[in-house]
Amino acid sequence: MTPRIPPHHWDAIAILYMKFRDGMVKFAYRLLGSDLHMAHDLVQETFKAAALKWGTLRTYREDRQRAWLYAVLKNKVFDQWGAVKRQAESVSGEDKVTDLDTPRTAVSNLLLQKCWKVIDSMPCAQRRVALLKWQGEWTNGEIAAHLGIAASTVRAHVRNARSTLAAELGGEVVFPSEWRDDNEGEEAAG
Repeated sequence: MTPRIPPHHWDAIAILYMKFRDGMVKFAYRLLGSDLHMAHDLVQETFKAAALKWGTLRTYREDRQRAWLYAVLKNKVFDQWGAVKRQAESVSGEDKVTDLDTPRTAVSNLLLQKCWKVIDSMPCAQRRVALLKWQGEWTNGEIAAHLGIAASTVRAHVRNARSTLAAELGGEVVFPSEWRDDNEGEEAAG
């Protein structure tokens, strides 16, 4: 059961909410890969957490309150990614498959888990780009704009992440041939 938010905090939380809500929804929307409803839900959950911590949070300067809100929201987005990943894994495990498909499905799931472990072990910037690229299905241009880095830096991170995966799992996984194209036609289109 969630604790109730004290009524004497409502007005202050409402002011904070109106000040930061729009930017936070945009932030969550981009991280989630364009799921607006989930973005709104996670922002609501973030402000609920803020209201429950308001005794401490109200003593912070506005820039520190903003940083706290965005950090909590980012963590909620990452938790959501994990929940989606776990749900996909459990659904794939519940699918009815023939006896001939069972070994192939088991091997695929094991390899996918190995890939996520390798990605989780990558340096922070490279891991962030890899997650946005492969889990969020963002383009290099979207990642560059979101992270405030050059598209060439995104391509380098993607290339390095691919190299790391190939080095770690190359003998077990056949990577698609389009992985050689780091530009993905973005320069031609844009």
